[in-house]
Amino acid sequence: MLCQNCNEREANVKYTQIINGVKKEMRLCDFCAKELGIDSISFNMPIHFSNFLEDMWEDGETLLPNFTTPSALSCNKCGMTYDNFVETGKFGCDECYHAFKLRLDGLLKNIHGANRHVGRNGKLIGNVEDKLNEEKIVKHKIEENKKEQEKEQILERLQERLKQEIKEERYEDAAKTRDEIKKIK
Repeated sequence: MLCQNCNEREANVKYTQIINGVKKEMRLCDFCAKELGIDSISFNMPIHFSNFLEDMWEDGETLLPNFTTPSALSCNKCGMTYDNFVETGKFGCDECYHAFKLRLDGLLKNIHGANRHVGRNGKLIGNVEDKLNEEKIVKHKIEENKKEQEKEQILERLQERLKQEIKEERYEDAAKTRDEIKKIK
């Protein structure tokens, strides 16, 4: 392709200019590019590509696992290492779950899609909570019924005593018993 400026020499510089959304492309030879000052354009990039990927992760995170050093992660109780767990697929003790927690979360997410069990249809926990609430309500109603029955029994005894006190003409005692009945009612 020939230079679009002089139409004489081979074009080996492609210059693209975008101003206000209007794109203009020119193919130039080295000589015309020097005349127009395009060959001396320097790019002052604020991003250092050597550190670009490094800056994307927080401290301690890496793009790939470190394959050169063996994993030192082990259980404090049984001494099992994470590598042994990966080989056998079994834990040494119940503390292994806590020792390997950080790695297990990612592993469980990859295998099951989540790292917490929610039941077959995801509503199991809600159903259990509903049943527990229903049981609490039933127990509360039973307790209220017992209290109501006790209250009725006390009232019956007080009314019998009131009748007896009136029969025996003990009016002061009868007045006290009447007051007790009013308090309970």
